[in-house]
Amino acid sequence: MLKPAAVLAFSAIALAACSNPAADLDGNLEIGGTDPAYWTVQVDRETGKSLISILGAASLEGEAPVRSQDEAGAFLLTSKTPQGDFVMTVIQKECFDGLAETARPWSVTATWKGETLNGCATPR
Repeated sequence: MLKPAAVLAFSAIALAACSNPAADLDGNLEIGGTDPAYWTVQVDRETGKSLISILGAASLEGEAPVRSQDEAGAFLLTSKTPQGDFVMTVIQKECFDGLAETARPWSVTATWKGETLNGCATPR
């Protein structure tokens, strides 16, 4: 007969094996950072929109991003905007964006108009 502690340990392992952390990327998200400039992306799945803001540039609205995966296993979030696709490469890795006092679960790199933006993402 298994002891209660062993049952709890097996249950935790089974739940971890069944969880899909990438599912977080299919919900509402706060994405952003401070490198090289302050930038944010607010993803609202209910409205199907993303609001993309980069310091020094006009904010733009795009579609909620579509998730895919690259050959290296990183996730790509692609938001179509009137000015082209805004593509973010997202990996599950503890991340501090320079402003946050707590770690966020995802590290993000986006390339937009020749500039590389680094930051973090968290579900909201």
